[in-house]
Amino acid sequence: MNLLLAITFLIIFSFAAKIFPRYNKIFVLISILIVCSYYFFLSRNFFHSESFYPAKNITHYYSCCNYYNLLVDSFKQKKLYILATKIDQAKRDFFIKKNNNETRLSLLDVSYYKEKLYLYFGITPILLFYLPFNLITNIYLTDKFLVFLLSCLIFLIYLFLINKISKNIIKNIPVNIFILSIFLIGFCNILPFIVFRTAIYEVAITTAHFLLLLSFCLFYFYINTNNLKKQYILNFIISLILCFSVGARPHYVLFIPIFLFFIIYLKYTETKNINDTFKTTLIFLIPCFIYGTIIVLYNYSRFDSIFEFGFKYQINNINHNDCIFTLKNLIAGLKHNFFQLPNMNETTIFSLSETFGNSIGSEEVVGVFWTCPIILILFFIPNFLIKIYKTNKKYFLFILMITLITIVDIIVINFFGMVIRFIFEYLSLMILLSVILFLFYISEEKEKTMKYFLNIIFIMIFVHSIFINTSLLFCKENFAPYWSPNEIKHSQIVKYLF
Repeated sequence: MNLLLAITFLIIFSFAAKIFPRYNKIFVLISILIVCSYYFFLSRNFFHSESFYPAKNITHYYSCCNYYNLLVDSFKQKKLYILATKIDQAKRDFFIKKNNNETRLSLLDVSYYKEKLYLYFGITPILLFYLPFNLITNIYLTDKFLVFLLSCLIFLIYLFLINKISKNIIKNIPVNIFILSIFLIGFCNILPFIVFRTAIYEVAITTAHFLLLLSFCLFYFYINTNNLKKQYILNFIISLILCFSVGARPHYVLFIPIFLFFIIYLKYTETKNINDTFKTTLIFLIPCFIYGTIIVLYNYSRFDSIFEFGFKYQINNINHNDCIFTLKNLIAGLKHNFFQLPNMNETTIFSLSETFGNSIGSEEVVGVFWTCPIILILFFIPNFLIKIYKTNKKYFLFILMITLITIVDIIVINFFGMVIRFIFEYLSLMILLSVILFLFYISEEKEKTMKYFLNIIFIMIFVHSIFINTSLLFCKENFAPYWSPNEIKHSQIVKYLF
């Protein structure tokens, strides 16, 4: 009941913004603060909340969390492997000295090669965040704090992209729909799941996704400037940021040629000059060669192979060498992640039963078409792109590029199974495109009756999406097993919310 009252408040709040147009910006700002405060509440109060704030000494190296700080200490001593006082080869446990006592820490998902432990995850978060922060402040950054900050920035960039794209291709956006869109994006793009149960995986994903969105923003500025020098600078920075994203999520390397193609295409169609096009291409490729060389050397120095990131040496309860990513896995992933029906628990509809997924993961309990039905509007994206092509070719290319990257991400991620943090990478982009499409079609509609009907449809989708996503967030099968003993109990949260 409390959750439904909160949703009702958000809807009334959105209509208040429509009634008082002079204060629209204030309503938008309050909406942003509500979402960011929600992220803070989830990150600060759940799943090892004691390790939220940065500290001079990180004492909480629980399973799969704060590993980057172990490598920070190693880098400061010019080592690439995790420094350990003792390695138990049988159990693959890691020990540290604390007050002359040995504390055992199970380092799940690190790579074990030639009797040394290596961080399997990419080097980018260390280079961009952990190491600079530690060198400047002599304080260790925590995974939870970094993911909280990155999640807020990701949310803000999504709003920036929607605002800028909408202003150029959409007229007369209903204020109440825009306000509700802010909450829909903030609460239903799986970022609450990311900040709720932050581990090293979420650091890698939010880092890479933040850098990808930053590349989108810079590409927006690129297509809106005619200054040649600025274009070259933006071109270089876009490439560099994309390369950094690969250092967090290796499959993001597939996005680099997509960006390169659109940049080259724009340059050639504008100038019809081969020399300028070649120069643009060369500037884009320079960061790729530089950072690519760093990653190659980093891999070879650790695993004696330029192509090995540590995947096959990973310490896990899954034998990754047996994970063969086939077309069958892709089809199963698409079925589970998009179409999986809710499987109700016999006790309460708010504790959905975990269903068996495919490949390496089975966390998600219901398909994203059920959790966020607004993405169904993406079936109209071909029609939308045709209309945009006739009016604004630059933004047609911009949205087409985001669409292609989303499709590539869907194909890659769905090989891996039903893993909630992986779904975030493409679902958030799908929601971005869906909101843009909905705003476009509702603004294009001339009939008042149809406009009113679309408003009702959007509000219904909004209520359903917020309700089901919040229910799933506190779903017993999804997250209760991971909470610390001193956290708020699952039953208390359910009682409070419902």
